[in-house]
Amino acid sequence: MMKKKNSLMLGIVYLTIFLIYNLFVFLIFKGFNAVFWVSYAFMAAAYLLHIVCVLSIAKNLSVRAVFFGIPLGAFSVYFVAAEFFASMVFMIFRRQAGVKAAVFVQAILLCVFIVIAVISIMARDAVQHVDSKIKENVSFIKGINVDVEMLLQRSSDAEVKGALRKLSETIKYSDPMSSSAVATQEQMIMQYLTELRVKFDAGDMAAVKELCPKIELLFVERNTKLMVSK
Repeated sequence: MMKKKNSLMLGIVYLTIFLIYNLFVFLIFKGFNAVFWVSYAFMAAAYLLHIVCVLSIAKNLSVRAVFFGIPLGAFSVYFVAAEFFASMVFMIFRRQAGVKAAVFVQAILLCVFIVIAVISIMARDAVQHVDSKIKENVSFIKGINVDVEMLLQRSSDAEVKGALRKLSETIKYSDPMSSSAVATQEQMIMQYLTELRVKFDAGDMAAVKELCPKIELLFVERNTKLMVSK
């Protein structure tokens, strides 16, 4: 509800600014010609693009869209300011300036901003993809560790507790990233963990103590391969 209210308020603000701009332009200037209308159209397009950028940024606040360290939102403001200045100049000198010059200068501004916006959004999406992959892998590691911690809490055997605790530490400090290079190790880890739970539930603590070092070794092998592949 609050989000819809904020969106409505933002929409009112943008509409009000556009109405003020129109009021200013049509009260100040008289004798409209092709140069004026070209400049007005480019300014309206710039303002619309700025709103689209704001909406795109608002949909995903977890990862910022940036270009050479400058946020896309700031770039869109600079673009609108530059276009406003250029359009005002052409409107003021509309009788002296040619239509081709007005189109060329403002089209260059528009194209530069579109390129920057596309690159920024592509970079943001790439970062988001990597970030979501990291979160997925971190969740995978945490899930495994939770299983081991639960067995640790249920165990009453001191030796088994020690083996599970050591395994838990190994898992906790393992590399959260993953790749195809360690697919075999990860598959074997899951198989051994399933076997570990089965043996634990069956009360075969000797098998549990044997499995823990094997799983640890697989994690060490996995982490080493990941380190080499980076």
